[in-house]
Amino acid sequence: MEHTSQLSPTKANYWRIVLALAAKDIVDAIKNKTTLTMILGLATMMLTVEALPLLLKLDDRPRIAIYDAGRTGLADELRRQGTVRVVELRSAGDALIVARETSGPLLALTLPEGWDTDTGTITGGGYLAHWIGAQSTNRLINQAEVALADATGRPVTIQTGTVYPTLESGGHTVMIAMGLVLATILITTILVPYLILEEKTAHTLDLLRVSPVTVNQMLLGKGLAGLVYGVLAAAVLLAFNLSMVNLWGIILPAVLALILFGVGLGLLVGIIVENEGGVQMWIGLLVVLLVFPLMLSFFSSDRLPAWVQPLFRWLPTTATFDLVRLSFGNTWPAAEIWPRLAAALIAVILVFVAAGWRLRRWEA
Repeated sequence: MEHTSQLSPTKANYWRIVLALAAKDIVDAIKNKTTLTMILGLATMMLTVEALPLLLKLDDRPRIAIYDAGRTGLADELRRQGTVRVVELRSAGDALIVARETSGPLLALTLPEGWDTDTGTITGGGYLAHWIGAQSTNRLINQAEVALADATGRPVTIQTGTVYPTLESGGHTVMIAMGLVLATILITTILVPYLILEEKTAHTLDLLRVSPVTVNQMLLGKGLAGLVYGVLAAAVLLAFNLSMVNLWGIILPAVLALILFGVGLGLLVGIIVENEGGVQMWIGLLVVLLVFPLMLSFFSSDRLPAWVQPLFRWLPTTATFDLVRLSFGNTWPAAEIWPRLAAALIAVILVFVAAGWRLRRWEA
């Protein structure tokens, strides 16, 4: 009777076994040289994404990007003073772009034409990114007004507005979104098949025939381990950029869908492939297919065939990439959000259906 109970476990016992297997795989992944190297590589990539903001903090002077419509040489005078770091802009429109794309606290300032011939208080317009805190905002404005007053000899008032990035924005927001997508998709699609491959090479699967553990439980354990590492990778990157995210209702389901897609893809590859060379070939092919379209965000995709462009746009990686960037904004454009979220969820369903179908054939 006791043997029969083990072979027909309750739901609680079923998931207790799955969680135990997942805990074992989480620990084994850290001990494995291949997966440990991958985790360290992803950690290095995450640090690279955050490198520029950290370097900017080494110089604590306020940063000002200034457009002087009067072309008076004010930027050069501010540089000579040395109390602020100055970037000179070519047009008033550049001020809005720079404020949206900055990787550190920055005041984008515009001075109207003829300000140098007027008398009295100089009034300038400024832009500040939404994620800059109130303390940094006040410090930037106050020190900019003082520096401009010293340079012009007149009182200065700066009126600022808050700006949010859009899908057309580049700069630091693109790097954050790309780092988040790459970290989650790589760690899940690489870790899970390697965990399954270890079971195959150690012939552990043969022991399942005479044990209470089923193949489904073993694969669920691998999937949960991949899910944990995927969530951890995403959480670490988001922890560094919490202030950037404005719409959590967009980014959370998008990132979760991408993690599940990566786990399902890893399970599918792990079930299909029988050796390490095959795992590397499949993962390399899939990574190129899923990651290459992200690189197009730095280049123009107009030269690509017309039928390729929409195909790339609705891949789960590019859809999530766009959703992450939309979460940095302040609007809910339904026409932009729902189709991309649907594309990510459909990809999750398809990859798990394929993995389940392949598993049934594998068991047969």
